[in-house]
Amino acid sequence: MSYLELVEAELQEFEIELPLEQRIALGQYCEELHRWNEKVNLTGLSGVGLVRRLVMEPVWIARQLPFGGSLVDIGSGNGSPAIPFQVVSRFESCRLVESRGKRAAFLRSVCAMLKLQQVVVHRGRFEEVVASLGKADWVSLQAVALSESLLKAIRSIVMTTTTVVWITSATAAPLLEPVRRLTVPITGTQVLLFHLDLS
Repeated sequence: MSYLELVEAELQEFEIELPLEQRIALGQYCEELHRWNEKVNLTGLSGVGLVRRLVMEPVWIARQLPFGGSLVDIGSGNGSPAIPFQVVSRFESCRLVESRGKRAAFLRSVCAMLKLQQVVVHRGRFEEVVASLGKADWVSLQAVALSESLLKAIRSIVMTTTTVVWITSATAAPLLEPVRRLTVPITGTQVLLFHLDLS
């Protein structure tokens, strides 16, 4: 099966309907991820596992949240969740932060291919580039530890209305009490939403 066919099948499994152009874009993202993964270690996943974890989880999350405005994604790596978020939600501004050069090159390449003009890739550690990011309506993290030092850096780009979206395992223990928890169907992945105290 092609990645587009896998995306179509998983959308049915998750009972989500998307316009054709979004389905095609998500399939192209998977194909490009698979192609680059042969040279650059972007993910250990392939086939259904890749589509389910890196595409369907973010698409399902995007359907649950009132996304809009600006997004900063920390540790963007293989592009998930930010690229699927952007494909289905179309943030006015989407900034991806990735410290590793080859992964940043992948992100720039796939965003150009998908014509995601609102996306800017910042290469560097989040703490190093945070001053150039500006304020964000949404901050997302996946497979990134939410440490005290990272929370301190995140506080410099958030407002009282900003929501931090932490995608993590069911066993993760957050440093803060989330304002809302979501559990992705089928996979059981936890999504913890926070508003940070700015005082």
